Amino acid sequence: MRLEIVDIGHGGVGIARHDGRVVFVRGAIPGEVVEVEVVSRQSKFFHANVVDVVEASPHRVEHPWAAGAAGVTGAADFGHIELAWQRKLKTDVVAHNLRRIGGQDLAEAIKPLRVEVRGVDSTDGWGTRTRFDVVKMATGVGMYMERTNRLVPLDRMPLALPELERLDLFGNAWDGVVAEGERMHVVSPASGPDVVVAGQTYAAPGRQADPFIHERAVTGADVFEYRISSGGFWQIHCQAPSVLLQAVLKGAAAQEGESVLELFSGAGLFTVPLARAVGERGSVFAIEGSERAVRDARVNLVSMPWAKAEVARIDEGTVAGLRADVVVADPPRAGLGKKTAAQLARCGARRIVLVSCDPAAMARDVAELVANGRKVEAMEAFDIFPHTHHMEVVTALS
Repeated sequence: MRLEIVDIGHGGVGIARHDGRVVFVRGAIPGEVVEVEVVSRQSKFFHANVVDVVEASPHRVEHPWAAGAAGVTGAADFGHIELAWQRKLKTDVVAHNLRRIGGQDLAEAIKPLRVEVRGVDSTDGWGTRTRFDVVKMATGVGMYMERTNRLVPLDRMPLALPELERLDLFGNAWDGVVAEGERMHVVSPASGPDVVVAGQTYAAPGRQADPFIHERAVTGADVFEYRISSGGFWQIHCQAPSVLLQAVLKGAAAQEGESVLELFSGAGLFTVPLARAVGERGSVFAIEGSERAVRDARVNLVSMPWAKAEVARIDEGTVAGLRADVVVADPPRAGLGKKTAAQLARCGARRIVLVSCDPAAMARDVAELVANGRKVEAMEAFDIFPHTHHMEVVTALS
């Protein structure tokens, strides 16, 4: 099937039309004419993959990873696009979701903020990922083919930090580490040359292996240190913790003596600096659904008794009745949800900061907060997942 790609859609797919149906095409760039293979059919839309580029975009480049170029694993689904153009397309996706989901009034209100997805460093985007998952195979490791249960063997991971190369990750059978078919979480911490694979630390020569992962985030002259359990959540781009932290602190503008409510607080990336900002005359109440993350957060907050981390399921019932001067929320990909966002808007906070990893969920959450009396004061978008369609958006509301 030959198609002309007319737009970019949610999830980074190219959009085309055929016989009255929308076709979502992986591996295409708006403006291109491509031959595709349909991989799934619904009554109103198809999903397809590019098999040949008939008329290429001037922004198409050679993908450094053959599997990624074919859209096999989806791990670098924008790797065939110039980096600057990737960010332009992501900016279009943010604007499109604000308009489609949030409505024209919200889109026009945010337009003066000139939101653009921007890079977080000066690199080409490759070799920046500090962690990723692979699956043990009989003779190495692999990733699942997108939308299937089929494993594809890998011989390299161009997104990963160079430190991960010295492990011979892809040539090692990893017998005795995990069973065949199990996932392996691979981490290169900020603290040094150690690498953690499936919970086991592989130390550089002359170093003692540490069972925990040590990370840091920097804002100006301030350096914040964190201890994370092996397998615990942390941002995957080496610059992401510092970049997101700076945006959150700027948006929150927490003052000494104030109270802060943090939702989906993880291991305390934002909690620790917020606690330092409000000081011992203030308070921070952090809520997180993962027991392991809360254990990590409590270790990271041990010197700040005015900051508490608790395990709880976060929904409108959890938020109801809570009051704070500042609220920071970093929900999972699904976002806050309509009822929780509406409840949060009424919590009395002078400032709400929302960290979103999905532009559609961000648009839904921001629209609900605005509908319940909030005003968008600032919005920043960051390309902390270069060569993929993913991004992070930080929104500050009064």
